[in-house]
Amino acid sequence: MIDWITAKIPCRHSRLKSDRVYKVSPSGEIHWEADCRISIPGSFESSISVRSVGVDETNQGTISHLELSGNPSKFLQGHNIFGSDDLVSLVYDTFIKVVDFLGITVDIKDLALVKKGDYSISRVDINYSYDLPCRSDVLSVIRALEFKSKTRLGRPVMKGSTLYWGDRSNYWKILTYSKGEEIEIKNHQLPPELKITELTKWADNKLRIELRLLRKELIRLSINKACVLSIELAQKLYKEYIGRINMNEQIALTDEKEMLIPQKLRLVYTAWKSGQDLRSALPIRTYYRRRKEMLEYGINIDLREDKSPTRNVIPLIRIIEANPAQIPEWAFSQNLIHRSATR
Repeated sequence: MIDWITAKIPCRHSRLKSDRVYKVSPSGEIHWEADCRISIPGSFESSISVRSVGVDETNQGTISHLELSGNPSKFLQGHNIFGSDDLVSLVYDTFIKVVDFLGITVDIKDLALVKKGDYSISRVDINYSYDLPCRSDVLSVIRALEFKSKTRLGRPVMKGSTLYWGDRSNYWKILTYSKGEEIEIKNHQLPPELKITELTKWADNKLRIELRLLRKELIRLSINKACVLSIELAQKLYKEYIGRINMNEQIALTDEKEMLIPQKLRLVYTAWKSGQDLRSALPIRTYYRRRKEMLEYGINIDLREDKSPTRNVIPLIRIIEANPAQIPEWAFSQNLIHRSATR
């Protein structure tokens, strides 16, 4: 799905009323000035930012372009749990809502250019989600990727709960996080109207991986206009860049039984799972106390765990090479996704 776009759209209009930023020399000379962005409300509690850019060709205060920056999927749908890959359609519908809110009458020639994607773009985010058995597995994979992966830009960096490859790059970045965890964070939560849908449950076990193409990389790729980035090209580029994550390690996913065990008993469970003799490793009173506690979860630490080769261990690369999670059918029937998305 297209998760973010920054675009300079042809739209002759009177300069928007907004704050302005100036760079002024010590002598008082203005080196440059720029309009600040203003926020336009969208679906539910979402918004997108716009500002006037370009030249005043008429010398009467008419500006040539409107710069749009933000998440068109979230602006139109109220969420970005899944969405459309059709950049041109998303931006067109977003643009129509924006100019309607601002009361701008769009010239028919400008409107035709927007409809066919004939405008410049300087950032595009493309992302997909991947199914894992449960959220703890998503978090396990992210932790493993932090230490067992790299790209030609180097090893990834963890910022908060998001893992970044190429964090300092001015060309492209890749990031990954738990979508289920993200929508529980303040400012990322679903609006009340959407919390009662199946969106929260669907997102809970999803690993989100995102490709961020910045201005310099778009120039290098000769993607100078929105219409160049077709659905097919967006999907192809996504696979190509995600394929740059090098990893050859394996990770043990958390099994369902471990999910039920409280944190204080996790080390005991892990030691027992690895085949350790806990009777000799623990003080006798501690051993019997832990044995009693573990029995409540159906685990008898008197019996050694059978270290079977079929343990829940998978190659990391298998997750990344898997097909992204499909958009559920109920998203279409409940109008939770943009019209341009395909089943």
